[in-house]
Amino acid sequence: MGLFSRSADEVDWHRYLSQFHREHVGAIEELLQRIESGGRSPYSWLARAVSESSTMVLDLACGTGGVGRELARRGRTVIGVDMSAHELAEAHRRTPEGVFLRADARHLPLRDGSMQAVVSSFGFAVVRPMPVLAREVERVLAPGGVVAIMSPSWQAMQLHDIPIVSKLMSILHSTPHFPSGRSQPGLPSLFAAHGIRKVEDAKERYTYTVRTREDAERLLEALYLPGVAAARISRAIDTLTENAYRRPVHITVPMRRFVGIK
Repeated sequence: MGLFSRSADEVDWHRYLSQFHREHVGAIEELLQRIESGGRSPYSWLARAVSESSTMVLDLACGTGGVGRELARRGRTVIGVDMSAHELAEAHRRTPEGVFLRADARHLPLRDGSMQAVVSSFGFAVVRPMPVLAREVERVLAPGGVVAIMSPSWQAMQLHDIPIVSKLMSILHSTPHFPSGRSQPGLPSLFAAHGIRKVEDAKERYTYTVRTREDAERLLEALYLPGVAAARISRAIDTLTENAYRRPVHITVPMRRFVGIK
């Protein structure tokens, strides 16, 4: 079973994502900061793939800059790139000293071979077409540079994870969406085609805990749900809140980290 539908081909994703990130600034970072495994967030897991010696790092589809703050080191420059002016404004507010560019990830305003590492949290889940994005990553990455990609990996869900997720999906009459990936290559073959060799393809199980109505609201706010009525989202929040009054609701969020080297 997968949480993310493959039937969203009719969605105008550029328009939908623009609206989502205008109306839900910081929602994705809020979710990823709240899920944890062994006390660590997915951002710290992604950041650990970058060598301490990397001084020029690109954070692709950076949103409000959560990964960049995890990567910040003395002597290192992290450049955050995103298409959303609203997310970038918040990134500037949270990290006034940060370097942020508003640009299309498929046409980066960066020199060839200028980055020692490229990281992306969810960028490869939402930007299409993926081969164009991978080609641009390879272009700006220096020889020996590392690319680290993080995305949901719902295939890693276990049977005991499914009941609460199924209940929410039945209320929403939908599953959260990413752009259809039926015709998209897998990350290892995608990057291999652009001269980037896989060194790791790992999965980690994180947990989001709902104890209050605010927790439920934060979860639903961070999901891509094009076309789902506000009333259904409100009902899903109510259901989670009611369940949490009896005992905390633990929702498993499996994540994948792909690491490659040029």
